[in-house]
Amino acid sequence: MVELPKHVHRVTKTNKRGSVTVYTFYTKFRNTAAAWPSIALPDPMTKEFIERLAYCEAMDRDDKGLLLDGKRLPSHKEKSFWAEAAKAHEAFVRRGRDGVKDFKSLVETFQDDKNPFWSALSASTQRGYKASGKMIIASWGDDLPADLTTVDAQEAIDTLGDTPATANQFRAFLSRLMAWGIPRGYCLTNPVEHTEKIPGGDPWVPWPNWAFELIFEHAPFHMQMICMSAFFTGQRQGDVLAMVKPKAGENVIAVTAQKTKKTVWIPIHTVYRKWIEKVPTSDSVMLHAGVRTHAYASADSFRNEWQKMMDKEEFKRFRENRIVFHGLRKNAIINLLEVGCTENQAGAICNMSAQMVQHYGREVALKTLAKDAMKLMEERWSEIEPAAFRNKNGT
Repeated sequence: MVELPKHVHRVTKTNKRGSVTVYTFYTKFRNTAAAWPSIALPDPMTKEFIERLAYCEAMDRDDKGLLLDGKRLPSHKEKSFWAEAAKAHEAFVRRGRDGVKDFKSLVETFQDDKNPFWSALSASTQRGYKASGKMIIASWGDDLPADLTTVDAQEAIDTLGDTPATANQFRAFLSRLMAWGIPRGYCLTNPVEHTEKIPGGDPWVPWPNWAFELIFEHAPFHMQMICMSAFFTGQRQGDVLAMVKPKAGENVIAVTAQKTKKTVWIPIHTVYRKWIEKVPTSDSVMLHAGVRTHAYASADSFRNEWQKMMDKEEFKRFRENRIVFHGLRKNAIINLLEVGCTENQAGAICNMSAQMVQHYGREVALKTLAKDAMKLMEERWSEIEPAAFRNKNGT
């Protein structure tokens, strides 16, 4: 009797007429809690058996199903399963040779720490892009970027439409990935440029007055201080945490953005100065400290502390209204625009391009347009007032 390969087993069934049928399966971790679903194989010692066994041995599994070299496979019960597995395995073998220009190669090369373009991105951007990269490999890992069409890209974006933020981040990463791949021989054009965003993908809303009232009433001082720094400077969370205490007599705070590596010098508002003066003295040069009065070791340390605070009953309204820390950046932009700053002036303080200032401050633009429109209507009302109105009001 020939010994079967690891994870391969046979099941013998006898029908009512006495006929015997032998089935062959590949079941990894059989008879354990981690057991894979049993994948039917052809008769052993055939060429087809050897090929499909190789596919099975190259597979991985997660809570969503089976993968081969990162490529998401259909259910093992579907007719297309073996065809997709063969395609993914062929790409896996081919990738062992140099010069393959498929999506898996593109994503992995782009996300290599040795790539200065990738290493220059902030940690939070990298986290989001890695999630999108996994989706791209799972869907198109063994496909060529050169074959991607705008229709293909839009269909993938639309598939994620139930979560607009995820869909738009996927679109942003895919577009940046394709653009990076053009001069490196992966593709000739970037078809993602012509795709559309999913509406509603911007979850950052400015803080309303009640949000500040809750922070002032229930948050510890060091958390209030961090919020004030974000409100008065418009900097990203990581850049706020990295702020250094201004020295006595200094009227500006220098901030080097982790994302752009650009340094901006932000004049200190008089009200903000009063907050800074309340910060307890310590040996640390950092402006912000955590709950134990030590500077945060990383942005994740702050995020964990912030999330624990947000999970409390006092901040239930924050959760219900999706008020997040990043919304303070929008508060800063809106405040600057409402007092008459130009987009370039607001961008100089918040370390943001004029285009992004315009995007963040679109509510201000609409409000200003509405005020101007109503002012014109007031001034020229006599020219358009219906006669019935004049008769009714005696004017």
